[in-house]
Amino acid sequence: MSVENSLELNVILEQVARHCSFSLSKEAVLNTVPSFDPLIIRRDQSRVKEALKAVIKYGNIPMAGIRDLSEMLKNAAKGRILSANDLNQEIRFIQGIRSVVSYKKELTDFEHPFLDDLIDTLVVHEHTEKYLSRCINEYGEVMDSASHELAAIRANIRRAEHEIAQAANRFVASHSDSVIDGIITYRSGRALILVRASEKNQFGGLVYGDSASGQASYIEPAALVTLNNRRQGYLDDEQLEIERILTECSREVTKVAKEELANLETCAILDTVFAKAAWGAANDACCAELSETKEIELIKARHPLIDPLKVVANTYHISDPKRILLITGPNTGGKTVSMKVIGLFTLMTYCGMPVTCESASIPYFDRVFADIGDDQSVVSSLSSFSAHVSKQAEICREATGNSLVLLDEVGSGTDPNEGEALAIAILNRLREISCMCVATTHYSRLKAYGKRHDDILCASVEFDMKHLMPTYRYMEGTTGSSNAFEVAERYGLPKGIVKYARFLRNQAKTEEDTLIERLEAQLNESRQLSDELEKKIAENEEIRKNLEKKKIILEKQKDEFHAKAEKEAAAYIESVKEEADEILEKLRKSSQSIPVHEAIAERGKLSKIVKTEEPEIIEDENREYKVGDAVELRSSNQVCEIVSIGRKDMKVLLNGREIRVRKDQIRPSLHVIPKMKEKETTTIHIASRNIFASMPLECNLIGLHVDEALSKMGDYMDQAKVHSLKTFRIIHGDGTGRLRKAVHDRLSKDKDVEEFRLGMPNEGGTGATVVVMK
Repeated sequence: MSVENSLELNVILEQVARHCSFSLSKEAVLNTVPSFDPLIIRRDQSRVKEALKAVIKYGNIPMAGIRDLSEMLKNAAKGRILSANDLNQEIRFIQGIRSVVSYKKELTDFEHPFLDDLIDTLVVHEHTEKYLSRCINEYGEVMDSASHELAAIRANIRRAEHEIAQAANRFVASHSDSVIDGIITYRSGRALILVRASEKNQFGGLVYGDSASGQASYIEPAALVTLNNRRQGYLDDEQLEIERILTECSREVTKVAKEELANLETCAILDTVFAKAAWGAANDACCAELSETKEIELIKARHPLIDPLKVVANTYHISDPKRILLITGPNTGGKTVSMKVIGLFTLMTYCGMPVTCESASIPYFDRVFADIGDDQSVVSSLSSFSAHVSKQAEICREATGNSLVLLDEVGSGTDPNEGEALAIAILNRLREISCMCVATTHYSRLKAYGKRHDDILCASVEFDMKHLMPTYRYMEGTTGSSNAFEVAERYGLPKGIVKYARFLRNQAKTEEDTLIERLEAQLNESRQLSDELEKKIAENEEIRKNLEKKKIILEKQKDEFHAKAEKEAAAYIESVKEEADEILEKLRKSSQSIPVHEAIAERGKLSKIVKTEEPEIIEDENREYKVGDAVELRSSNQVCEIVSIGRKDMKVLLNGREIRVRKDQIRPSLHVIPKMKEKETTTIHIASRNIFASMPLECNLIGLHVDEALSKMGDYMDQAKVHSLKTFRIIHGDGTGRLRKAVHDRLSKDKDVEEFRLGMPNEGGTGATVVVMK
């Protein structure tokens, strides 16, 4: 049995082949063999990695119309005439190539150079498609539009058939007594009439035979002979014209046949790559990273042939100075599965396939050897042990320091004492050549041997002593017991037999064996407690994160409530101001005649206007921010990122600008800040004491030099952006016009300004500019 079959790679390839779109790629997948050339491995992995991204986001590559046309294209290249059906398949093939090229244009959000190398070699023969589509329809028939001659011939055929039908109907009508059921039929392309057999010689023309019963005969009356001959002549002309058209179309295909064969080969490669990617997407797989060092790392690896609902994910890590992994544990506990996962994932990677784990790192090997299963053969006179030794001898002869060796139950199948000694000797040989090896065993001496050497990594598969069942969990750093007695009890072996077996084993145990067993039991207990502790820590962390999210949401709701209250208070103050203006106007108009006590009473109404205090923000003193945190400005709900923290304030990055804010002007945000390229930032300072404080709706620059005025205007506009102020005035006066021009130049360069204009008469006229922000 080959290494590939012993690791069941062939079964995986059969699954992948089901994702192929046509026979050529399916055959290529089934015939896939691992490559040990680093350049080919890296190329194939890069291709499938890009294809996996594409499949997950955009679906599989369209291959409609692509099929194995190699024989037809080879015939075309030799100048042979193609059938109409062949030409129709060529049309669909060209359309399929166009779909593949169009698919590449959809892949816009990631780089895909290796797929580009393939797809860019495809040639869409639009001229050939247009030429063939004018002649051949979707059913593989030559159309009237193929040539004027064909259209004219078919028009003559239809005319002749119409004349034949009229003549036949006239004959039937005039000889109704002799004609049976008025049937008109066609034989060998000629119209015939069914008449009584006794009268078949009374009408002239030709007799074509009798019916099965002998009661009726098929005749071609003299009136139809000429018409049938004419129709047959048109049909012959049609066939000749069709052959001429097919010849011309075949010549068009001959011109592109070699390029189409290259297209077909490329499509087979693409379909193979995307079939592997589709399999990977369906099985939640990833592409392995290729390591230059001898290090294998598989994170949460799952055997792809085990039911996804039952498979246990394990993590495997082998690196220098460890070169040999020795796995121990109970029968049916998962030792062989763990070994197969490592070997299978290596071969899958070398076949350009994704592997079923969260992440993987696979080194380059020059060859993979495996001694798994029982290859005993009656024909070859090989016992089970002989078959194993034969493989192990080959491994010891041919393995190098760059090989991967898999040994299942090394040294088994013979006397245990001799088997242990042989297994130790074989592992010694593999250690001498420094190859990477994964071996499984039940031998106690082999376990002790593994613990004595630094280049051997001992591991085991867990056994649940409470339920007497394997858990299939891989545990690094420990050796496991075979638990044969527990398994025997579970499967009904009498307790007396099991008890006596334990007695015999304990008699044979050394003090060292007893100490090792106790130590392993303590290690297993510690591991279980550690697992439970990690589980509790993870649960507490999840609770903490949920509470933090709820706290952030509540803070945001509180700020929104304050903002709403401020808006309502502002509206109320505005209405009170309007009332005050009415009172003052009334006082002004009646100041000459109103009695003093009434004026005092009217003026007293003003004192009833209550000023609304700005809400005070109560900041959580225990909250600690750190650089990189996402926060929101309380005033505008804009999300920004903390870039530095000072003693009294901090800097945040908002739309590429650094803004200095106080701690009470921000709150935590649930948003995630995407990482952006570094670029120059501009720092501004929020001078407002309180984020809910209102800011003036105008900036007065009168009396300032141009430089001073622009600096003041810049600070004001920064404040306006932070407070989400949409409209405001810049008062610059008329004067010489220099300040107004400088203000307009500055506004025209600000990307956050929607528009600006000179003020209306009631807005300050030409001495003011009204600005509208985006």
